[in-house]
Amino acid sequence: MRLFRNVKLSWLFVIILLILVIVLFLQKQGYKYELIYKYRTIPDIDLSNTLQEFQDSNIGEIRGFVKFDNVSNQPKNLKQYYIIKPLNKFDENLLQYYSVEEIIKMDYLPPASIGFSEIKEVSKTYNIVTLEDENGNQFFINRNTKEVSMRDSSGDNTILITDEWDYSDFMTEWLK
Repeated sequence: MRLFRNVKLSWLFVIILLILVIVLFLQKQGYKYELIYKYRTIPDIDLSNTLQEFQDSNIGEIRGFVKFDNVSNQPKNLKQYYIIKPLNKFDENLLQYYSVEEIIKMDYLPPASIGFSEIKEVSKTYNIVTLEDENGNQFFINRNTKEVSMRDSSGDNTILITDEWDYSDFMTEWLK
């Protein structure tokens, strides 16, 4: 009788330990979810597109996250951002110059600017403003939808995500 009671207590102890292990595992998964889906889905800079035409020049700025067209090439531990601002500088054809600041954010390090460059408006249609730098990299700004796409000199295409909800949706889907 006494042996039977000790076996029952042993089984009860094992069951309690199993329940404890399961609870701790689920808690760890909850922390993992919180780290990935809450922390990593918040952009490191404010994202926006406030660019507007005012008296034949543009004012405002574009602040966006660089999303690769081929998402499989998107680096997991590095985030790249661009801030595009019109300058109060024009060429002889009244095409405007812009500054571009590139910001990178590596995991566990604060965002860092890797410099400014100047780009020039090369064409303007009713819908699209095309900007180009001295290396042949192009930025296309759709004035109706406010979408910004880029093509570098090697032909790779990227998109600037300028809305924080779109960024959160992209990161949630991409990190799965």
